[in-house]
Amino acid sequence: MNLGKIIIVVLCVFAAPATGWWSSGHIVLSKAATLALPEEMPSFFRSGGDVIAHASVDADIHKNRAVVNTYSTEYPDHFIDLEMLKGAALPALRYEFIELCQELDIDPTRVGLVPYAVAEWTGRLAVAFAEHRKWPENEVIWAKCLLYAGFVSHYAQDLMQPLHTTIHYNGIKGEDGTVVGKGIHEKVDSAVERLGMIPEDLAKGHELAVYDSLMAGIIQHLDDSHARVSAIYEVGEKWNDVTDEDMRSLSFERARASVQFNASLFLTAWRKSDGMWLPSWLDR
Repeated sequence: MNLGKIIIVVLCVFAAPATGWWSSGHIVLSKAATLALPEEMPSFFRSGGDVIAHASVDADIHKNRAVVNTYSTEYPDHFIDLEMLKGAALPALRYEFIELCQELDIDPTRVGLVPYAVAEWTGRLAVAFAEHRKWPENEVIWAKCLLYAGFVSHYAQDLMQPLHTTIHYNGIKGEDGTVVGKGIHEKVDSAVERLGMIPEDLAKGHELAVYDSLMAGIIQHLDDSHARVSAIYEVGEKWNDVTDEDMRSLSFERARASVQFNASLFLTAWRKSDGMWLPSWLDR
């Protein structure tokens, strides 16, 4: 069976017309993460950056109010407002997090669940890689790996954008009701496109990690991202100026950090798949 035909079928099933202005940024970062991978990764995967990048937009277009069940579960998977947790440690599992929110008397869908989306899609990718190890010539499994990788990419990149980790996601409201930095989210989200970042450049010089504890690795990057919220607001109006050194420096730092984290998740999923149990009844 031809891989190209399979990929076209898969993407037609899962994709809809892109509506998010930030889609080009996800595409660039996803291609860069794929280019940054070591040769131990399967060749079909390392050469599948275009498909991974295409699928990386799908998580945003699933936030579609026309499909209310999908919208209600998808929307909170793109952010986490850490301040709402009042310093409470993030548990390892999604439903443990929901229980924590209940104890704190807060709505988990208002807090956000992006760390769990990252972990869960990385796990799905690891299982698909395990299938590939057992049936390495099965091109449907190749297509599935590339599709799942697109979702890993999207949520990982959202987590690495500091304004996806804070209640101050689009401005800071003062006691007098005035808002500092209103509209800043779009300016930060669009920096990859506005600065003309190139996947080949963003892919260079990364030392990838393999996370023995996946959730611990995710939380480390989440904390690192959240720590840059203040720096985002310090740039202020200079987010409008693509020639400003502060704007450029922070934008490229976040883009490269996203690529490193994204590629490390791919590598972690691949390593985790080695020797992974699959059901005895499964025949591909």
